Amino acid sequence: MKWLLPLLALSLLGCDNQGPQAPVASSSKMIIARLDTLPILQQDPAYQELAKKYTAENIKLRQSMEKKMAEGSLKGDPREIYLKEQARLNDKWMAQTNDFIQNRHTKMREVVKALCEEKKIDMVLIDSREYHTVAYGAFDITQDVLMKIYGNPTSPAATPQGAPK
Repeated sequence: MKWLLPLLALSLLGCDNQGPQAPVASSSKMIIARLDTLPILQQDPAYQELAKKYTAENIKLRQSMEKKMAEGSLKGDPREIYLKEQARLNDKWMAQTNDFIQNRHTKMREVVKALCEEKKIDMVLIDSREYHTVAYGAFDITQDVLMKIYGNPTSPAATPQGAPK
């Protein structure tokens, strides 16, 4: 089942935009890249703002619960009340976060598709520090995607051996 994520990533990122591919000849070299989407999302100013708003609401909820407990105005088990309110808050923010991530993934797919065409990349796998899907042999295009979305990164973009820049 662990192999399903990279295959799903391939279909989502759209490097196979030319329809069914002919089998790769044994003399040709397939170019495989990897992409870590987490740093791209974390560097997004809108994502950071979303995280700040969630944190502020979470703090406000905790403070409100502490105040009600101090006043004695809570009816029922404070833990249950807090957990219900926390679940409601999490549901609200999870929906907003999912919408945000879907919009950003759409943008990433467009950028990755262009990079695939530009650098003659055959396959892109989603990889991350937390959930490794690529052991070796693929070059990292995360900085390339960051550069295309947010401007010039501090380090040069990776280029596969033999692939044009």
